[in-house]
Amino acid sequence: MSLSFDERTSEAPHERVEELHELLDSLNLPDARLSPEQLELVVNTIAARPDLWQDLIVADRQSRWWLLLYRTPGYEVKLLTWEDDQNSDWHDHGGSSGAFRVTQGSLREHHRAKDSISVDSAIFGPGGYGSFGTDYVHDVVHETGDPAVSIHAYSPPLSGLTYYERTRFGFIAREFIEEERRSTFRTTQPHLEN
Repeated sequence: MSLSFDERTSEAPHERVEELHELLDSLNLPDARLSPEQLELVVNTIAARPDLWQDLIVADRQSRWWLLLYRTPGYEVKLLTWEDDQNSDWHDHGGSSGAFRVTQGSLREHHRAKDSISVDSAIFGPGGYGSFGTDYVHDVVHETGDPAVSIHAYSPPLSGLTYYERTRFGFIAREFIEEERRSTFRTTQPHLEN
């Protein structure tokens, strides 16, 4: 896939965007929606190159921090940090599929089980990764110990997230927050994060 600069977006420095572009272009990803397996390839490829993102990490004890590393019309990649008991709240991804890889620390993920009422959990330490489809609802929380860092990829790029309340009857949608609004308020409202 060969994109013009106008089709790429990033909050990273320009030189870094060029390096990310070369790395991701070498994967020969389709111009269409990426599968969860292709998104795993993206996060694992970027995780293997900490020289492209490690110095961009910001530690923030007040609210979870993230940075848009790379976005094309078909997918986006974000770098996230997690400290203390920071969590994402129960959410889906607005019709996007996704994948993530933990590069430092550990995260506990709770996700809606197949019966749509109960919850399954998993812990992801350094090197741990997972992927999910469009109907996935989960809550991710910093486990314990050192701050965690994770790389996330979504396809198509996030339009927004639907947040849920977990009840004894299952998960009930609470609100949909557009990505533009989430990005604007991400430092003041930590529950509005990936």
